[in-house]
Amino acid sequence: MQFCLLIPHYNHHEQLARFLPIVTAQNLPCLIVDDGSRPESLAHIRRAIQPFSGVSLMALPHNRGKGRAIKSGMVWAASQGYTHVIQIDADGQHNVDDIPRFIALAQTYPNALISGRPTFDESAPAVRRHGRKVTSAVCMLETFSTAIRDGLCGFRVYPVASFETVQDRYYLGNRMDFDTEILVKSVWLGIPLKYLPTPVIYPEGNISHFNYLRDNLILIKLHTRLLLAAPFHFWLRWLRRA
Repeated sequence: MQFCLLIPHYNHHEQLARFLPIVTAQNLPCLIVDDGSRPESLAHIRRAIQPFSGVSLMALPHNRGKGRAIKSGMVWAASQGYTHVIQIDADGQHNVDDIPRFIALAQTYPNALISGRPTFDESAPAVRRHGRKVTSAVCMLETFSTAIRDGLCGFRVYPVASFETVQDRYYLGNRMDFDTEILVKSVWLGIPLKYLPTPVIYPEGNISHFNYLRDNLILIKLHTRLLLAAPFHFWLRWLRRA
């Protein structure tokens, strides 16, 4: 099993520059996928990675969304022979010290998609906490199961082979819909999901790229599609088990 880190980035250069020494201390190869950041932000990242020999940068020419950045990074990881990709966000919300725990669980369940299950402190906005509960409830309807305990956490381990299986069978969104969609469609295909509790913080001055109008409309469209398709996939799963 060969692991690498994948960090999607979009105009979070100051946060990522502070975060990078902690991440690189894990001694894992790391790919940063820049999703069409401003030229000055991209230049900042190029300077920040220079001291770190194990960090690579993929600069996408246009902003296409977090999902597109992750999918581009997964293609790179597969081409380099990595079997597992650890996704972690660029803004310092996630606890890097939990990476060995994620790796250990992935080694126990090599075909499973491993996701963080956030534990929040007082810095977490109430709207984010309640929004996650709503997402989890809707995911129960979309999968006819309780397999998805958190559909939004961006701290995950993707087995490359399992990821490619889902992507080959289904469309996956390119923006904020990606994180939830790949979990639902993994359940539809019978790919196991495993969860690890992990602290998630909202650092002071943190910048969110969540656009409440655009991204909520994308999520509404996503869940409408998934809910309409869910009965069909429920019967397919039932037939496979029969």
